[in-house]
Amino acid sequence: MWQYIFWAVVFAVALVAEAVTVALVSIWMTVGAVAAFIVSVAGGSFSLQCTVFVLVSLILLAVSRPLAKRLSFIGKKPEATNADSVIGMEGIVRQPIEGLSPGRVCVNGLDWSAKAVSEANIPTGARVIVEKIEGVTLLVRSLETVTESA
Repeated sequence: MWQYIFWAVVFAVALVAEAVTVALVSIWMTVGAVAAFIVSVAGGSFSLQCTVFVLVSLILLAVSRPLAKRLSFIGKKPEATNADSVIGMEGIVRQPIEGLSPGRVCVNGLDWSAKAVSEANIPTGARVIVEKIEGVTLLVRSLETVTESA
């Protein structure tokens, strides 16, 4: 009787772990626990149940993990968005960037909120290069020697 409960608990823990991670971490163990539960109901010894659990889990892992990787939903790198494509591009300041206060920059024909990476003041008309993006704000560096205004 305790073996039924044991495999039910193993099944539940593996299922919860899979639900939490959503990364094909323990799905094989859930099926292995079901197989071991079936062996326990059929009257198999606990050592046989454990052997079935390990073998079924490992076989499913060996068969399905490479397939899942080939289908590209495991270990897939995040795809760059259109916003990421502006990194490294040049733009023109349309509204001055003053210290930590954002201004407006036109990059690749689009208007963006922008801040200077060095907290420098960058006047309207200055050329800048996009260093990175934080949310919907570009962090830019001036391509021109600009006199800091006080």
